[in-house]
Amino acid sequence: MAQPDSRFVATPSGKPRFTVDGKPFLVLGIQLNNSSGFPAQFHALAPAIARSGANTVMAPIGWDTIEPEEGHFDFSVVDAMIAEARAQKVRVAFLWFGTWKNAKMSYVPAWVKRDTVRFPRVVDADGYAIDALSPISEESEQADAKAFAALMGHLKAVDARQRTVVMVQVENEAGTLGADRDHSPAAQALFEGTVPAAMTTASQEPSQRASQGSWSSVYAERAPEAFMAYYTARYIGAVAAAGRKAYDLPLYVNVWPRQQPGLLHPGDSSPSGGAVSWLLPQWKALAPAIDVVGVDNYDTNVAPYTEIAEAYDIPGNPLYVPETGATMAHARHAFWTLSRPYAVGISKFGIDESFGLDGSTPKVEPIALDYGLLREAAPFLLPLRDAGHVRAAIEEDGMANVPMDFDGYDAVARFGPVRDGYGGPRGQGNADLSGRVIVVQAAPDKFLLAGASANLMFAPKLGTAGHVELVHVEQGHFKDGQWIVERTLNGDETAFGLILPPEGGSLMVTVQIVK
Repeated sequence: MAQPDSRFVATPSGKPRFTVDGKPFLVLGIQLNNSSGFPAQFHALAPAIARSGANTVMAPIGWDTIEPEEGHFDFSVVDAMIAEARAQKVRVAFLWFGTWKNAKMSYVPAWVKRDTVRFPRVVDADGYAIDALSPISEESEQADAKAFAALMGHLKAVDARQRTVVMVQVENEAGTLGADRDHSPAAQALFEGTVPAAMTTASQEPSQRASQGSWSSVYAERAPEAFMAYYTARYIGAVAAAGRKAYDLPLYVNVWPRQQPGLLHPGDSSPSGGAVSWLLPQWKALAPAIDVVGVDNYDTNVAPYTEIAEAYDIPGNPLYVPETGATMAHARHAFWTLSRPYAVGISKFGIDESFGLDGSTPKVEPIALDYGLLREAAPFLLPLRDAGHVRAAIEEDGMANVPMDFDGYDAVARFGPVRDGYGGPRGQGNADLSGRVIVVQAAPDKFLLAGASANLMFAPKLGTAGHVELVHVEQGHFKDGQWIVERTLNGDETAFGLILPPEGGSLMVTVQIVK
């Protein structure tokens, strides 16, 4: 029997595939609240986690929790969290809250906070120290790396055989808030010096690759952010490398994206120094022990959501959204995210004991519906998705009819009541904008439809004679990747379109073109 394993595997596409136990794995995550990374809270949340349909729990582990005194490690919380995850039959991604948590130093131990000489802070432009460790500090880097390596070594000792923990996030939304860069005398000297070649040669902009000089001469007004990115990426790269040496487990970082509504002022509107999209190539080069840079994406508008996501869905970096929100818009966008070839997965931030309840009555939360449809389907879905045979259609305000193209067929997802009129039958939209569907071309004439609040119709490709006839329609669900038929549909149930109800459903549809 093969030993349990999780890793990113290289593919001809240039994007690595995330696998667990030798099979493609889709992260359908739920992230515990910041102060819920303890066994009692994890246990109390068990019913809510089960209602969420998640297969992976993202659990924070604070540096201050495991190393309250320098050099003295206590992994009792870690061990109890792993035991609880096994009892709940979920996987875990630990979130290392070390030097950075939301661009602050909130989770560093008290002995680090108190020694501001050994562990210097970032100094703002007015000369005041802020609540962030300086990324230029070797002492801070080494202390964080030592603690992270100890954690990873312990995980190897207690979990390598079972691999409950499938991946680890290194820091959380790294960078600096409260200053555009470190203005301390030591940092100022570095800022006025020559930009290191490791930074310029990794750039995607030819003018920067050939540039030499100070940070301001190479990067102009973006120099403070670039400067902080160089030292932050190197720092996290060293922490990750130390952890990886102790235990070769998949590692990722998450980023607070720069593209936020309002002013684009790094250090104010977003952390300065994080793995923002224009600095992603440099981050990848400077922190090679990191497998994937994931982007936290809370946008509810489809245009900025997809723009942000696509900036991180590039060769060498498959799309991963470690944090998203709880609204219906986020659930719709989750379908789009998970349909992207080689996408690692998505995780909703935050869960409490009321998740999935309406008073005392169970209800299906928007993202839980997604997870329920896709969790058991993943072994069937992922190979076809990564081969380019999957499309997603999501409803947006004013966009209730979404076309999709497949080999040999066109299709349309219609959301809301379908009414005939100019241009043929069209969806009128759902009041709650809940329509979403993933369509998988499983064979030339066979399709899986999974989603909610949608009505689908197939047609021949433009220019192809004939019309599409439904040969066979099955309603069912998946179990361990195997399709289980619940009933066949015909007559009134298919005469008005292939309908996925508001509570969600899956159909396996065989079609043919009749000429």
